[in-house]
Amino acid sequence: MNFDFTAEENELKRRVAGVFTGEAVSEAQLMERASLEELKRTTGDFLRKLGEIGYLSLCLGPAQASESLKLLAAQEDVARISGSLFLSVETTARLFGGLVAGFGAHDQFSDLLALLAGGRIIAAVAVSEDERPDSGPGFSTVAWEDGESFIVSGTKPFVTNAPIADYIAVAASLDGKPAIFIVKPGDHAVVVGPRLETLGYNGLAVASLELREVRVPKEMVIGPLQNPTLIEFLRRTQDLLLTAASVGLMRRTLTESKKHADSHLRGGKPIFARQEIRFKIAEMLTLTQTAQLLCYRAAWMYSVSDAEAHAVLHCAKVFSAEASERVASMGVQILAGTGYVSGNPVEQAYRESKYAALAGTTTELARMSIAEELLKRHQV
Repeated sequence: MNFDFTAEENELKRRVAGVFTGEAVSEAQLMERASLEELKRTTGDFLRKLGEIGYLSLCLGPAQASESLKLLAAQEDVARISGSLFLSVETTARLFGGLVAGFGAHDQFSDLLALLAGGRIIAAVAVSEDERPDSGPGFSTVAWEDGESFIVSGTKPFVTNAPIADYIAVAASLDGKPAIFIVKPGDHAVVVGPRLETLGYNGLAVASLELREVRVPKEMVIGPLQNPTLIEFLRRTQDLLLTAASVGLMRRTLTESKKHADSHLRGGKPIFARQEIRFKIAEMLTLTQTAQLLCYRAAWMYSVSDAEAHAVLHCAKVFSAEASERVASMGVQILAGTGYVSGNPVEQAYRESKYAALAGTTTELARMSIAEELLKRHQV
């Protein structure tokens, strides 16, 4: 693995930096207190700007996995500025776009992909479901054929972007196999619930989704698929995005903590002069850079189709998720009373840091997966 950014990666990072000027950074950070109407407008504006620089066209689907590392170099910068904006943009581009570009026929979805690449739509992906005692394999959301279309019925409890989405990709069981159905929230049978109040990422619009026998034309259906590749792609992509979000959060927290330590005085000296503060910042930097390197290694391994990429991604996710909680906690400790007051970036990071351990592959399941991968490869 080459630790230097290529000229192409540096150019993408430069273009992303050009999108997030001083005024744009402030606008992205204001998303934490924005209404749904403001969120839709702001997210749409940033999507269009990112579409203009080619950011939304990269790494769409398994066939473009070779672009993983190139994209990550820029993704981390977006996540550092605003975790909420980052997750909203990536849900549209890499999750929804990856499904459509990676598993749908190009001629079938060419118009939709053009809208996506230009940043002219906001999209959501509805996969996770509540477990029930009678739940069997597959999804409890089901679909069946009805003439020239399909009928889809079911409920999804947590759908990122649902309240502001133009399109939603819904995972459901069709004849016992996974399939994706593209629906529009404007349909009266597609019921988006009220926006959920979450602990962190308050600039992210999340809601439940109910499908009341929604009729979906066949040209808006992907699958059914015979193998688990589609679901594996979604899980892998989400885990990599959450890992990048954690790294961005740690970088943001470290910057704010160092800034406070340099400017806040105790006994006539900046608190950075105190050894215990320096030790905390040194540990925060160590955790941040280790998580960053693990994240980059996971992306690189996917880009070269390494057999151990899956296990390393789970290593990166576990470490980054748990390290972000420690970094955020130390940041609050450094800021003391200021860090405990709602509305500052470190307090925000403290609330957001828990999400990565819960979303996607949980840290518990990731640890089990790592152990299983090791047992397969290294028989004892």
